[in-house]
Amino acid sequence: MPLYSFGTERRLRCAADFKGVFDGALLKVHQPHFLFLATINKQPNSRLGLVVAKKKVRRAHERNRIKRLARESFRLNQQHIDMLDIVVMPKVGIETISNAELHQQLQMAWLKLQRLAKKHHNIATSLPNN
Repeated sequence: MPLYSFGTERRLRCAADFKGVFDGALLKVHQPHFLFLATINKQPNSRLGLVVAKKKVRRAHERNRIKRLARESFRLNQQHIDMLDIVVMPKVGIETISNAELHQQLQMAWLKLQRLAKKHHNIATSLPNN
């Protein structure tokens, strides 16, 4: 039975962690209301970071709703995403859509990210080491 926790080992916590993803983003997934950036990490599990700017989402309760839904979605899908540091950023206009639609977009983004990670991993392992 998989463990669906979201402890501190599953979070990007310091500025250096976020900087590593922003500077070295190998994988990008665009959704109508989200942008996902990800990079390969050396840890046994994936980690999530959320950047919800006031400029994109004006009201605090909407920012909190978006973060809560993104964390919950990651928590439920973390078993399928291996060794990635992921930053999720909402786009302008996200506060107007429903929770169900947000959850659907997040689900699609996790699937795309998983496919891209597998593709990147397969390309990296097929290249000869020089």
